[in-house]
Amino acid sequence: MKRRQIIPVLLCMMLVLLGAGTAAGIMKEEVRSAAKGLRTALEGKDEMILNRQEILPAGSPQSDWAAMALALAGEKDHYQVYAKNLETYVKETYERNGSLSDRKATEYDRVILTVLALGRDPEQFGGADLVEDGIWQYQGGSLGDQGVNGWIYSLIAADAGPYEEPQDAKYTREMMVEEILAEQNEDGSFGLQKGSADPDLTAMALQALAPYQEDSEVKAASDEALVWLSEHMTEHGSYVSYGEESAESCAQTVIALCALGTDPAEDDRFAKNGVTLLDGMEAFARNDGGYAHAQSDRESNFMASEQVLLAKTALLRLRQGEERLYSFEQYTGPQESGTSMMKIVIAVIAAVAAGAVVLAVRRKGKTNAGADRTDSK
Repeated sequence: MKRRQIIPVLLCMMLVLLGAGTAAGIMKEEVRSAAKGLRTALEGKDEMILNRQEILPAGSPQSDWAAMALALAGEKDHYQVYAKNLETYVKETYERNGSLSDRKATEYDRVILTVLALGRDPEQFGGADLVEDGIWQYQGGSLGDQGVNGWIYSLIAADAGPYEEPQDAKYTREMMVEEILAEQNEDGSFGLQKGSADPDLTAMALQALAPYQEDSEVKAASDEALVWLSEHMTEHGSYVSYGEESAESCAQTVIALCALGTDPAEDDRFAKNGVTLLDGMEAFARNDGGYAHAQSDRESNFMASEQVLLAKTALLRLRQGEERLYSFEQYTGPQESGTSMMKIVIAVIAAVAAGAVVLAVRRKGKTNAGADRTDSK
């Protein structure tokens, strides 16, 4: 390639990277803003919170989901401190009760997902194999004692890592899928108990079934659930759950669509009169950066803010071609620092500028040399 052609090519490459960096930067800023809102919803200020055991005790649902949401969003926080506190919680709970819970399988599921988000191994955590004890050989009454919710999150946790089912497993993935499908209502919806319909549970069921879309029965059930969610989306782009529209219902549906490889902004089924599902979720945003549970709430809510942060992270992952939200096979743990796309762009700009200077100097040198030869004749 001729030297005079190099600069235009390098400039084109720079513009492509700039465009990609800008698009990724915008979405990342949305995630960052939601993370700030989560922290602000807790104490009114944007500060790292995972070392605050007195207000976010490791092992509690609110705390674990917050740690998970912040870690998956790539936010800096006290993850090692939280992991140590969570490990202590697991050890002490096992010493006291012999397990995390013999009534709620979701206690195991939540902790498994949190441990993975912290970059640790749930098969060797706090002196216990949480995957074995909480999924394959769960010794409680049944994974389904909490209704379909127990089956859903047990399947999500089982598929979160590269876990092989033991041959003597009491519960298998196939069994969990079958139990979830058995709980689907005729209209395509799911609820805490069969016969009841709830958008959150319907979306969560889709999240669990997402990896099994090649199975014709699962695909048909998923399509029916999507139709139900589309039909029950309100004109505000949200859903009614327990008598009121909520941010959590929007967030769970966004996570479900992303798990299925569908961008909510590009699916006409989730837009009414120009109002999209993402618009509906944003309608719950409050001035402090957090998200309210219901439209009537003036202040942001910690749980709603957690779930919206997870939804935005799921969307960012989808748009960047990354694995679904609760898949950790390529995940290496919380990212305290890293090279951002903008830094790469700046480096490319610097390289282009340096290359242009070098070429200009060489060209000038040749011109001067030619002039010297002419003068010497």
